[in-house]
Amino acid sequence: MSASREKKQRQGAGPSEKASKAQQEQAARKRQTIIYSVIGGVIAVLVIALLVWRTGFFQARTAAVTVGSETLTAAELGFYYNNARSLYVQYGLIDSSKSDDEQIYDEAEGKSYRDFFMETALTNAQRHLALSQEAVNTGHTEDEIKERLDAEIDSAKSAAAYYGYSYSAYLKATYGNYMTPAVFEKLNSRYLMASLAASDKYDELYDGCTQSELDAYYQEHADELDTVEYSFLYFAIPTVDTKDADGNELSEEEQQKLKDEAQAEAKAKAEEALKAVEGGASFDAQAEKYELTTAANHGNHAKAVGTSSVNSSFRDALLQLGKGECTLVETENGYYVISFHDRYLLEEPTRDVYHILALAENATDDQGNAVAPTDDAWAAAKEKMDAIQAEWDAGEHTQDAMAALLEKHTGDNVGGGLAERLSSSNTALAPEFKEWTFADRQPGDSGVIQHSAADSDNNKYWGYHLMFYVGENEPVWMGTARDALAGEAQESWFDELSEAFPTTQLSGANYFGK
Repeated sequence: MSASREKKQRQGAGPSEKASKAQQEQAARKRQTIIYSVIGGVIAVLVIALLVWRTGFFQARTAAVTVGSETLTAAELGFYYNNARSLYVQYGLIDSSKSDDEQIYDEAEGKSYRDFFMETALTNAQRHLALSQEAVNTGHTEDEIKERLDAEIDSAKSAAAYYGYSYSAYLKATYGNYMTPAVFEKLNSRYLMASLAASDKYDELYDGCTQSELDAYYQEHADELDTVEYSFLYFAIPTVDTKDADGNELSEEEQQKLKDEAQAEAKAKAEEALKAVEGGASFDAQAEKYELTTAANHGNHAKAVGTSSVNSSFRDALLQLGKGECTLVETENGYYVISFHDRYLLEEPTRDVYHILALAENATDDQGNAVAPTDDAWAAAKEKMDAIQAEWDAGEHTQDAMAALLEKHTGDNVGGGLAERLSSSNTALAPEFKEWTFADRQPGDSGVIQHSAADSDNNKYWGYHLMFYVGENEPVWMGTARDALAGEAQESWFDELSEAFPTTQLSGANYFGK
């Protein structure tokens, strides 16, 4: 073989030993660079992941509980858990510096606040799912709740703006760090759909109560439904001065003597008043004689619906009296003269009216008390009512026509609606409203009234009302009985529906209360 050919063969066989070593060192450096790059990339990813973790991004999407065939994320469970927890936080019933799991809700059952909030959350989640499905099954659609859902969202956004939060931040502050606008709106939509089914069932149960069921309820709950009529006078024991004319503190013996004298004086007056009313004097006359002018000191033929509404200081003694009997009741701070008149079930029919209110805007003073509307505010309200009344006068005088008229004008300080089962003993009614409603009426009567009385309980209703008398309704006690019976039956129905939605807690549930 020639030398030149042998050289070529060596060149074709591979690099020299020196070149090979250089290549190996270069490859090692390259591998090291790649390793460092990978490690650096992993660290960067871990840092990003940690930051994202702290935002609750991953936790919010963690499966927290199955409810029936649906899986709720931690964000969705948080909606229910924090709803259950919110009032306890608001009123300081739990210590926010401790976990819910550390604080005992029911010592006898060994139940923590976390247990209680979680049970409540799961029950509400079950019911909302079951009822929203029932709403769909019975023909309801999301179009029916769109307006209410938009109002809920707008309300949350307004609250966020008021407290200086973004919409998203406000929801996190209210419902926990996992909450998002999408979850909040989804679950509010579900709740509103559920409320349609719940309302349908309640109305069905309320209207479906039979007379025999109502009578049976009364027999069991007479103490809650009967009206008790009685009169009373209260003679408070005067507070004595514990210092003499020079400002020196009196001895205990001297103070006790003054207290005994004050007590004896109050008792003597009470005994005199008792003797007078037993002899036929009126409670009003005795109240005037002894200057017992406040409602706390004097009541003539006062009425209380339910025995529990009678003043507990003399309730037991009063209920032991026969009709027309009187007695004296001693308490720690004074003496009551009482007379029992009657106990009965009030069968007076209630009344239903429809009304449209043109509200006269009013402001508040520095103490937050309502201030009467200005002349301009009254004029604006009157102008609105004149327009509404003109349409009413020109149209059909029916309840449906009233409803249509209200729908047309609702907003811009115009409201109203159907007021059902109003009682003449209802103290919450504006005076003029009550007077018109309980006058001698026939179904279909209508008229305009102005509420301008300085009644602190009803100042928010200053304005003009277009009234429409619908007719009589059941006595108050029947409405109370129906409400109780329907509520009990509805609760049982809720439980039955929820049985098809069993719950199982998953790992995401551990993010709450611990």
